[in-house]
Amino acid sequence: MDINKNLIDKLKERYNVYYNHPNKAWVRNESKWVRNDFDLGVVTELITGENILTIGKSYVKYKEYSVAGKICICGCPFCTKLYRLYHIKTDECFLVGSKCIEKAGHPNFINNLKCGKTNGFCKECKIPLIRQGERKNSKKEFHNICMDCNKPVDIYLNISFDDKDKYKKYGTKWNPNVKKWYWSGCKDKLPPELIPLKRV
Repeated sequence: MDINKNLIDKLKERYNVYYNHPNKAWVRNESKWVRNDFDLGVVTELITGENILTIGKSYVKYKEYSVAGKICICGCPFCTKLYRLYHIKTDECFLVGSKCIEKAGHPNFINNLKCGKTNGFCKECKIPLIRQGERKNSKKEFHNICMDCNKPVDIYLNISFDDKDKYKKYGTKWNPNVKKWYWSGCKDKLPPELIPLKRV
């Protein structure tokens, strides 16, 4: 979204909000906070055209951890850490506290970060790996890949006609429709001997 000078001035004067270039995010300067004020939805709507508190309008990148600062974009001074919250359509980034991220439709954000710190993150899609409970999305034997990314797939291989018999023992097959050799299975189970043959 095109942010004009009038809007930038309004954000600064009314909400004490500005774009921080080193952080590549919208931030809020320290200012007097009135307990009943809660400006996250208002500020994000001015910048993106949508209230980021509406479910489905925002997302977080779990590969990014906390950012220095304690004043959430909403204006409250109670956050101990700030995190990056993105608007889906515009990719505008806002530095917000964990409670605001929960209000923006990510109720398990902090728990997911804790799981990621303990179990790691999916090598494919970068989400935190959760190994227990209702939200379980991985198993230890998956080798840092979530269940969604660990579904069986066909991996096409660069195998010459002369070498076809050499690799058949690893379960390679010929697809006559596309005229290519492939291996079928979960990505983390691909035999090491076939990894250099993967088609890009």
